[in-house]
Amino acid sequence: MTTILEPPASSKAISREIDSTERTPLVSEIVLLPISSVRETPENWTIYRKADLADPTFKDLCSSILKNGITSPLEISADQYLISGHRRIAAAKVCGLAEVPCIRDDRIFMAELSPQERVSLLTERNKGIRIKSDSEFYLEAAAGVDPEAAIRKAEARKARILTKVVICGLAEVEIAGTIARTDPSGQRIELLKAVLEILEEKRKAGFLPSGGRSFHYKLLPRKVRTSVNKDGSLRKNGYIYGTRPNSDSLLSRLLTDARSAGLIDHADLDDGTRPTSEWTSEGTAGSYINRKLDSLFTDYRSDVHADQPNHIELLLEKNTLYTLLRNRAAWPLRVPITSLHGYGSFPAARDVAKRFRASGKGKLVVIYVSDLDPEGINMPASWKKYLEHDFGVEAQVYRAAVTPAQVQTYSLPPDADVKGKSTRAPAFVRLYGDQCWELDSMPEKVLIDEVSKAVRAHLDIGALNAAFAREKEADVKLARMAATVRAFVTANCQEELAGRATP
Repeated sequence: MTTILEPPASSKAISREIDSTERTPLVSEIVLLPISSVRETPENWTIYRKADLADPTFKDLCSSILKNGITSPLEISADQYLISGHRRIAAAKVCGLAEVPCIRDDRIFMAELSPQERVSLLTERNKGIRIKSDSEFYLEAAAGVDPEAAIRKAEARKARILTKVVICGLAEVEIAGTIARTDPSGQRIELLKAVLEILEEKRKAGFLPSGGRSFHYKLLPRKVRTSVNKDGSLRKNGYIYGTRPNSDSLLSRLLTDARSAGLIDHADLDDGTRPTSEWTSEGTAGSYINRKLDSLFTDYRSDVHADQPNHIELLLEKNTLYTLLRNRAAWPLRVPITSLHGYGSFPAARDVAKRFRASGKGKLVVIYVSDLDPEGINMPASWKKYLEHDFGVEAQVYRAAVTPAQVQTYSLPPDADVKGKSTRAPAFVRLYGDQCWELDSMPEKVLIDEVSKAVRAHLDIGALNAAFAREKEADVKLARMAATVRAFVTANCQEELAGRATP
């Protein structure tokens, strides 16, 4: 037997609003229904915890119903599935009630909805109506994700393009000639041993991968013989490394042959002028989840320069030294670094100006790293001029390397004579002489120390250390949060994790 109750004022207001627009009523009156006629929606228990008398909040709900009855009606669909009220009806059963008050949404037929649609409906109607556990909040958030929208977003990120089959009419390239590789451990054994010794020194110092050019300057003081006979004597066409102009070409050939022969690991030598990109697989969902959990919140970087008076940019002439200075000078001090590959470009200057303005600092300081040659001297001044002309940004620019003082202090070997065809050569010769010095001539540690010293001179070190201390505190909090997330994911993603595999 169905008993009609007077709906609360809010329900009357809803009914009047709907009637005024002549639409199908969203809700009906509050009615008392047999408790056995109201059906649970199975998807509810994939989000919310089941009622349990061991839960203090559920015990309180039962006590309240025993004392006051159900004061907030259950919400049900037209086919009498629960939309909101699973815990209340469970408490009503514990309390022995035969009937429960309900408001029916006549436009919703739960049986006609997909499981995802039912989950979305349940989470939308149950938000904020009772105290929930952390896991219920997480599951509510997860249930609110639109699968199709998530897929579209992922596809856009991956930029995956599916096309029809295309017949290619290009002819396959055929091999022509032979590969000119020779055994580096033969006549060039002395040079090879010296190169391997330098490689090991770099490995111990943590300076790998390295560009091949730095080997040239480390070989010069060693007086290595480039080609020897079987008895160890200097070959007729051999000479001491560095005494002939083509020494660097000979070194390049040796490095190639040594890598081809497996004597030098390919990962130990780097060529920053030839970048590459590849698409890598993430493996199974489980292995991907585990990798992401391992790295969750580990890449947090706070704004450690927030209290600094200056915005500092590090500019580098050569790509081959980019990785070294990025890892050992720029990143430890948290300053941006740009490899200009020569004079740089309009976009590079634009980006520096943009970062400076975004920083809100009053002064832009540029630390420039370039060769000691006519172009290396001109580049910083030219860059400063165009930065002001094109973007209206004034900068204080300093050359950190290579400087004449560094040439004297560290006895750096020159690269070559100044090229006479350079229009800047006469002025350079008057100031610095007729020889040039490359950045690669500086030992790695010396270059790192000189560049770092130039940057630190424009930093408030006390403020920076205080910022690092605050960042460490945040790292601890994030580590604890990551542990909480891992525990939750592990408990709720057993199926995915059980199928994980090594990619």
